[in-house]
Amino acid sequence: MRTTNSPGIYAYSTKMGTRYAASFRDSGGRQTFRRGFTSIRAAQAFRSEMATRARTGTVRVSRETFGAFFTHWLERRAPYLEAGTLADYETHGRKRLLPAFGTRRLSAIDGPAVELWLTDAARSGRCKPKTLNNSLGVLVGCLNDAVKRGFLPGNPASTVQRLPLEHHETDFLRLAEIPRYLDVCRPVYRPLAELLIGGGLRISEAISLRWKDVELDAGLVRVYRSSKVGGEGSTKGDRFRSVQIGPRVCGVLANLRAGSGEQAADLGSPRHIFLMPVRVRKEDRGRWSSKAVAPLDRNTVSRAWHKEALTDTGLRDMPLHALRHTAAAAWLATGRPLVFVQRQLGHSSITTTERIYGHLERGFLAGEAALTEAAIWGATQPGAQALR
Repeated sequence: MRTTNSPGIYAYSTKMGTRYAASFRDSGGRQTFRRGFTSIRAAQAFRSEMATRARTGTVRVSRETFGAFFTHWLERRAPYLEAGTLADYETHGRKRLLPAFGTRRLSAIDGPAVELWLTDAARSGRCKPKTLNNSLGVLVGCLNDAVKRGFLPGNPASTVQRLPLEHHETDFLRLAEIPRYLDVCRPVYRPLAELLIGGGLRISEAISLRWKDVELDAGLVRVYRSSKVGGEGSTKGDRFRSVQIGPRVCGVLANLRAGSGEQAADLGSPRHIFLMPVRVRKEDRGRWSSKAVAPLDRNTVSRAWHKEALTDTGLRDMPLHALRHTAAAAWLATGRPLVFVQRQLGHSSITTTERIYGHLERGFLAGEAALTEAAIWGATQPGAQALR
């Protein structure tokens, strides 16, 4: 590092250009540095803030390594996280964060170091950008906790820009393909397929539905839970929502309820809506017990029944999640606004819906504009009915 004309501010060179470090003392009198500032002014402002916080006793520099802190952070977060989320955090730490930062002190992690790790990992091609962005999100959450506990004056990872994601065209069934697909579905699978296409639910949400979650008279399905590894938990993003379904899907569910026995006849029943027979032995190869039933298995649905329907219809291969995209595309094709699609799908932001389906809406809107223009000019012709 080299000194500057500003006391306590030092300059150093990186691959991204000149960066600045600010020296300061914590509440215990220990001197340390914070690196990664892109200008002298930003480093000066930080140093001034740290001096104020040190006088009030609200900042102390931790000598703990990131690896030790990350382990303790996971232990503290465990009671608040679902098993799958906790396992996901542990995987991001073990595979990507700990190899990069595990032996560093918390105070030695700065913005340029995080940015360099992210860009180098992206260039290596070992992980997809979405995976690396998720790892960065775990890092931000961990360091936020360090800031809250007074171990860090600020989160150096919070301002690091996420990697741009590649745009993948989402495939879906076209309107004319939907009846063909449904007509070849297995009888045990077809009611579920009707709901996935008519309501846009995730498969994990649909197979967790109970009869008490539906209001057929109102055309509503209330999504409260989602199937997880080892059981059931909250929905994605912990957001509950009500999904509107049409009279056809209501009729399909009503028929399913009528044929499911006395327990399902009560809409307040806690029994799962979608059930499947259970094989007596693995070797039975599709011969099912007529007595035992259990909630649908998502792997059976996606890897067997859905793939069979596509093959039997001669349609292109697409994942089961494409039925959710099919619902969104069908709504847009029939004139439903993007905000309706957002609420039906349960997206937290209209931005997410726009990013995934905006190009479809623009295509359909172009046709609507032509129809509107034809209606306007058609009204000026002799004998045309005036627009109301």
